[in-house]
Amino acid sequence: MTSTSTGPAEGGADGPAIGELGEVLLALGGRLTRLQTEILAGLDQSLTIRQYRILSRVHSGHTSLTALCRLAHRGPSTMSQSVDKLVQQGLLTRGVSDTSRRTMRLGVTDAGLAALEAGDRALGKFTSEITARLPEEARELIRPALQQLYAEIQGHLDSR
Repeated sequence: MTSTSTGPAEGGADGPAIGELGEVLLALGGRLTRLQTEILAGLDQSLTIRQYRILSRVHSGHTSLTALCRLAHRGPSTMSQSVDKLVQQGLLTRGVSDTSRRTMRLGVTDAGLAALEAGDRALGKFTSEITARLPEEARELIRPALQQLYAEIQGHLDSR
């Protein structure tokens, strides 16, 4: 069955041809990532998405490199490079774990906390702005579906 509509979902003047739900999700994910990247880069303390996530995770109690690797589904060398840069910028500290001298323990500095809070505020403002025009009924319908998709995607990552 062929559609004759030329709206954004079908490749009209407002956007690319996006017809299937998966295509919409991939396009949306790409746009959101781009905007998040721009927002974090525009902060007084510029951050990448990875740096923002590392600061957030360390602040929430994931203080070992192993835990960060597991959460991000990244290898130790990739994560170590990102952590090293945050330490050099004065946003993270690196010390010895209380339970094992062989385990590194990461901590967020005051400057790191300030950068994380600025990122939280900027991204919170952005998400509020992009959802403000959605009626509450639509939000209540979309939220569970997006949460389910997120869990499905997380399951695929965890099984790798």
